[in-house]
Amino acid sequence: MFLKPFYRDGLHIRRATAEEFAVLRERHGLDPGDAEYTWMLEPGGDSFVIGSNPSWREAEYELMGDREVLYDTSKPRPPGFPAESGTVG
Repeated sequence: MFLKPFYRDGLHIRRATAEEFAVLRERHGLDPGDAEYTWMLEPGGDSFVIGSNPSWREAEYELMGDREVLYDTSKPRPPGFPAESGTVG
């Protein structure tokens, strides 16, 4: 994984192309089997992560009540909680 501390235009996730993976493999010594699981986190190829299909969840923070994070499953969501979620890829 290689991340920057700040993404000016938000975080954009997409699967690495074969050409991008070849560069990352050479630069970082990645295993060839990781090609299918390498995700670019912004245009330009500066940041990436290797893992299964990423999932996401988005909501207005102030509507979360006493929940501190969107992925905290120890507390039930209120009925009609306005959150969207999905997977990439």
